[in-house]
Amino acid sequence: MRDIERVRRLGERQAGRVSYAQLHALGLGRGAIEGWIERQTLVRVLPKVYALGHRAPSREGDLWAALLYAGPGAALSHATAAQWRGLIDYPPAAIEVSSPRKVRSLPGIRVHARRRVERWLHRGIPVTSIAQTALDLAAVAELRLVRKALARLDYRHELDVAALEAVCGPGKPGSKALRGAIAIHQPLLARTNGPLEYDFFEWCEAWRVPLPLVNERVHGVLVDAWWPEHRVVVELDGRDNHSSPAQLRRDKANDLLLRSHGLIVIRYDWDLVHARPRAVHDDLMRTLDVRKEPAR
Repeated sequence: MRDIERVRRLGERQAGRVSYAQLHALGLGRGAIEGWIERQTLVRVLPKVYALGHRAPSREGDLWAALLYAGPGAALSHATAAQWRGLIDYPPAAIEVSSPRKVRSLPGIRVHARRRVERWLHRGIPVTSIAQTALDLAAVAELRLVRKALARLDYRHELDVAALEAVCGPGKPGSKALRGAIAIHQPLLARTNGPLEYDFFEWCEAWRVPLPLVNERVHGVLVDAWWPEHRVVVELDGRDNHSSPAQLRRDKANDLLLRSHGLIVIRYDWDLVHARPRAVHDDLMRTLDVRKEPAR
């Protein structure tokens, strides 16, 4: 019973996952472990990695299983670490971990071998440092994701440019991309919600449109883009939250309220921003120029 209790406590810290090596370190012999497997006290989820009692899926359980498979000293890294730290929105297709051991990758798990892995505990799971995570993300992800990650770090007062520069170096994958992202860093990107808002902000940069404030409350309405000097609001109608009858009624009521305060409200959807960028540019710039307040 004491063995079960010790294993149970270990499993509680690891989302219900334990490794063969850990069980052996707790004093369980091969026969005892095989007996637990036969009785399904342990359920195999990966080579020499087990779930306690059942293999009910969970994100934390999958992450811990990958770490235990990669061996002692492993940490979440690359896009997986970035997502777990909340720097990007979506996890990559494969869980990415870095390990000081040479371990082959598996379907759904990519293991990066490193001589040394600096580990930090984030939300109960070992991850690479913020600087290493940013560098690794830059090595595998699009520039836009790296910029979004830097913006979120900035928003959370965790952006240390000196540390990011220090982790870069000749021959280190991601160095050039990370330095490029730092050079065009824009904190406002952290306030964009969803791909259309992000794309519109990048579009403003590319077309040299004055950058708006993003997701600000104006007269009680949370607006997507706001130019206070011009008193112009742009609402971006994505496909998921501006289509139902209730959503359309909400949009019309918000527009009416904003116009009652003397604001101009313009709506662009995904197709306009992506398929007709020149037309959107001409329309918006004409509106901003018309509504620009004279200098006093």
